[in-house]
Amino acid sequence: MLQDLDSLAARIGQLVQFTRQLQSERATLQARLKQFEQERDALRDQLHRRETEFADMAEQRAGHEAQFDALRAETQAVQGQLQSEVSRYRTDYETVRQQLEASQAETQRLRQAAEHARGQIDSILVRLPGAPQE
Repeated sequence: MLQDLDSLAARIGQLVQFTRQLQSERATLQARLKQFEQERDALRDQLHRRETEFADMAEQRAGHEAQFDALRAETQAVQGQLQSEVSRYRTDYETVRQQLEASQAETQRLRQAAEHARGQIDSILVRLPGAPQE
């Protein structure tokens, strides 16, 4: 019976040692679990910050795109106005140029008529009695 008690005591000692080993492993695993949870929380926070930054950047991009579209529309409107004004100025220029050419032609015609009239007057004055002789 002593032998049975010794055997039981040895078995109990092994169980105590095994229990202590399991408790030690449990404490180690709990420490690792806590570390993993902290890392998870840190990664979750980092993910949340990045998602927020991404949302902000997407919002800014949408705002910039809206501004760009507005500026493009405004630019196209201004460009259309400028093209219209350029076309109108070209038409006005062409009209004024044609008027100038007509005016210059009329001036030339009047000069020629005046020269012709001057020649006729001189011819008549020379034939009048008492005209100075040249």
